[in-house]
Amino acid sequence: MLQKNLTGQGHRCSRIAINGGDLFYGLFDGITLFRQSLADWPHWISDLARRNGVTDLVVYGDCRPYHKAAIAALKPLGIKIHVLEEGYLRPNWITCEPDGVNGFSLLARIDLDRIDTARLPDPDGKPEVELHGTHWHYVLSGFIYYCWVMALTLVFPRYQSHREVDVVAEAALWLWRLGSWPLRRWRSKQTMEKVTRLGKPVHLVLLQLNGDSQIRDHSSFSSTREFAEFCLGEFAASGSADTVLVFKNHPLDNGLIDLGRVIREGAARHGLAGRVFFFETGKLVPLLERAISVTAINSTGCHQALRRNIPTMVLGRAVFNHPQIVSQGRLADFFRLRPYKDRAHYDKLVALMRATCQFNGGYFSKQGRDTLLPRLTAVLTGGAPSPSEFEIGAAVPDSNRKVS
Repeated sequence: MLQKNLTGQGHRCSRIAINGGDLFYGLFDGITLFRQSLADWPHWISDLARRNGVTDLVVYGDCRPYHKAAIAALKPLGIKIHVLEEGYLRPNWITCEPDGVNGFSLLARIDLDRIDTARLPDPDGKPEVELHGTHWHYVLSGFIYYCWVMALTLVFPRYQSHREVDVVAEAALWLWRLGSWPLRRWRSKQTMEKVTRLGKPVHLVLLQLNGDSQIRDHSSFSSTREFAEFCLGEFAASGSADTVLVFKNHPLDNGLIDLGRVIREGAARHGLAGRVFFFETGKLVPLLERAISVTAINSTGCHQALRRNIPTMVLGRAVFNHPQIVSQGRLADFFRLRPYKDRAHYDKLVALMRATCQFNGGYFSKQGRDTLLPRLTAVLTGGAPSPSEFEIGAAVPDSNRKVS
């Protein structure tokens, strides 16, 4: 639909399919097939861009092999890069940034103390449209996409996925996860009862997906296992005997790694048996209500913690990993001291995000697309303010591009 909006305004769009999922979702919009190897991709897309006079590249995510290679090939040609992602402020927002997101975002490198709050638009000036059923729409869209990836394998025989396992193995893992959901839900309920009975303050750790770019590209960890084991070691070193450590699994974890076993065995090695718990499933809010700290690599759940003024620490390169917002230094010291941060700096960052790269709406539902597409189309064609435009002493941002 974004392509239709752009072509409806007179812009030429070239859409490329590198697998069956791309082909299915772009079938009626006019699409070019890439069926060669990943090694051929940079030259192929550079040649396409030159022949078609391409001025802008729009990608969903900047760390997948094809997208990373396309950005590296086209940016030196003077082509503008627009990276779409799920919203930093999800579920009611999406991200659109020039050149990169997360650790590659300009927001990760700015000095918040140089941002002039008076220049930022009032975040309450335009009511936020709340989306409904976004999680299940996301899951269903992903399921359909990968079904077509698998079904059209013969059409794209040289396609290389960024995922840890192939589509068939991924499907088998998810069928097992679906079948075992009642058991996992029951175990999580039992774990919550144990934590409640203990009545001790909770240090909450939010886990990432193992193959996520937040681990591969935006952290010093090689896997979720390594991150979990690091947190266990730091909790033991903190000497916080009157607290417990709780790990919350990512809701889209496929179960390839038995994290429950990793955490149990790690807790035993560090002498933490009975003080470490793993939640396989369940909602985040009940855990936040018990938490005295939150730790993650780069989880959007941290935003819920920061809104609740819970001391937070992130161990990856995140847009909110600023010393004014989250703790720095050693994790063991954070578990012991939990230094409080001024909420005003977090509110400033949220206002800056909404002014530059966060757009109300979503990709996976009609309500979300109807809310998002008019504004996203305008930003892709006319641009949005840069964070540097809100720095003290900077020129006044162009009011025609201001995001409200």
